[in-house]
Amino acid sequence: MKKNAKQERRKKYVLAGAVLVSLFVLASGVISQAGYVLSGPYIVKGGTITLANTLAGSVVFIDDKQVGRIDAAGNGVFEGVKPGDRNVIVSHTDAWPWIFDFQSFPDGNTTLYPLQVAKDTNGTVLQDPADPIRRQAVTAFAKYGEPTRMQPLERVGTRVWVVGTAIFVQQNEEVRNIFSSPNPLRNVFWYGDRNDVIIVTMQNKVFALDLRKTEIQNFQPIYQGAAPEAVPNPTRSNIIFVRDAKQYFSIEI
Repeated sequence: MKKNAKQERRKKYVLAGAVLVSLFVLASGVISQAGYVLSGPYIVKGGTITLANTLAGSVVFIDDKQVGRIDAAGNGVFEGVKPGDRNVIVSHTDAWPWIFDFQSFPDGNTTLYPLQVAKDTNGTVLQDPADPIRRQAVTAFAKYGEPTRMQPLERVGTRVWVVGTAIFVQQNEEVRNIFSSPNPLRNVFWYGDRNDVIIVTMQNKVFALDLRKTEIQNFQPIYQGAAPEAVPNPTRSNIIFVRDAKQYFSIEI
C-alpha cells in the first residue's frame, strides 16, 4: 500500500510539473504574441523595426533568425525585437545582401532603408557620338569635380568630402573617416536621391558605399572593368554614366 501511495504522489508531482510547464509555455507564447520580450530579469515591450523601400520578397533576418519577408509594396514591419544592439540582414536573390547593426528600444520604432544593389545591373553602351545621351555623358564627365572640405557633397544634413585617398562624412558635429584606400579615388558622388549612400570608383570597380555607422561596412559592386570612371546622370537619379576603355555606358542603379 505504501508503495502505491508513493507512486500516486509521484504521478501527482509529475502531472503538476507538466501543467506548470504547459502554463509557462502558453504564457510565454501569449507574451511573445503581444510583443513582449525578456530583457534581463524583466519582461518589457519589444521594439519594432520597419524596413522601407525594400525589394519585394526580400528575406529578413534579425540576429541570424529569419523573421519574415518584405511585402509586395516594399515594406516590412517586425515587432517584438529585443531591446539593445541588434543586427539585421536583408537578402534577395537578385541583389547583394545588406547587413546592418541597429539599436532597438523598448516599445520604440526604428525605420531603416536598406541598400540593395542589383547583382546584374542594366547597362547600355553609348556608341554613337551624335547620341544626345552620350553627349550628356561627355558633358557630365567634363563638369565633374572631386568633393572637398570647402566644397563637399551636401544633402539633408550630411556632408561628404575627399582628402587624398580618404573619404570623410559629417553628420551634425560628428566627422568620421568612412573609407581609406591605398589606391587613388577617381570619383565620389551621391547614390541616386539618397543622403546615406555614395558611389565610389577606384582601380577597376564602381561600387556603392553605405555611409551609416555599422560594424560591417556595406560595399556593393555596380560595375567592374579596366579603369572605369563614373558620374551621375544630371536628369535621372537612377542612372549613372560610366566611361571605361574609351567607351561610354549608361547604367541603371
